[in-house]
Amino acid sequence: MWRTVALLLIGALVANTPSAARAQRPATPDARGSAKPAAIDEATRVAVLGARDAIWRAWFANDTVALARLLPRSTTAGDERGWEGRDEIMAGSHRSAASGRRLVGLRFDDTRMHANGNVVVVFSSYTLELEEQGRRSTVRGSASEVFVHTDGAWRNPFWYLGPR
Repeated sequence: MWRTVALLLIGALVANTPSAARAQRPATPDARGSAKPAAIDEATRVAVLGARDAIWRAWFANDTVALARLLPRSTTAGDERGWEGRDEIMAGSHRSAASGRRLVGLRFDDTRMHANGNVVVVFSSYTLELEEQGRRSTVRGSASEVFVHTDGAWRNPFWYLGPR
């Protein structure tokens, strides 16, 4: 079901994006007439991955200023437990930081990116190294993240975290 929700959200984002703001060329049809994602230039790749890294680190640091800048009001995030809006995401960041948990390491593997206009979808596996009360733990999972280029910045209105 989450895949259907993600595809509907991505379609809505692409359909409602002004063409003047597009950072990438639109998808082009292949020999069968199916749209294939546009190539992602290196500058876009670096910018999107930089925004992704900034969001993850801001969440663990409870950096509400950065989160407010990078997460649109309409942000929705999900995992196996359900869905959250932006306010719940910010509250979760606050609870995590208040618990004393801190991010020690963050790594993304097997990153794949697909672009259509000013929308980039990023699929990857992640590994978090966390420390809480002197104990370290490792969390691994998969991430599906949507980034949209608006007002000169890459913002993250949607993600889903699942098991690896």
